[in-house]
Amino acid sequence: MSTEKIRSVTVLQSDEDFGGTPETLYGSSPGKRKKKKKKQARSLKPFEKMVFSMAKKYDKASKDYRDRHEKSNRKKKNGWIKDFPKNYNKALNKLGSGGLIGVPGFKNFKLFE
Repeated sequence: MSTEKIRSVTVLQSDEDFGGTPETLYGSSPGKRKKKKKKQARSLKPFEKMVFSMAKKYDKASKDYRDRHEKSNRKKKNGWIKDFPKNYNKALNKLGSGGLIGVPGFKNFKLFE
C-alpha cells in the first residue's frame, strides 16, 4: 500500500458520447483555489502598465518583421536583404511614431486615464 494521502476523488459521468461534467466526491476541486494577490506597490502600477504595453507592441512588431522576412526569402533569392529596409520600416510602424525621448511607440500611451 502507498502511504500517500488522497487529496480528492472526481468522477466523470456523461449521457452523451463526449464530454460530461466532473463531480467531486471527496476533497476539494483543484480549480477552486484562491487566487494569490499580486505583490506590487500601488505607485508602480502605471509604470508596469507602460512597460507591459511596450513589450506587447515590440512583440507584435518583431513577429511582423519575422513574417515579412520569411516571405521575402521565399519570393526571391537573398530576398531578406533586398527587402530589409521596407520590411524593417513596416514593422516599426507597428510600434507607432513620435514619442518620449525618441523611443517609438509612446505616441498613444496615456500614463493616467
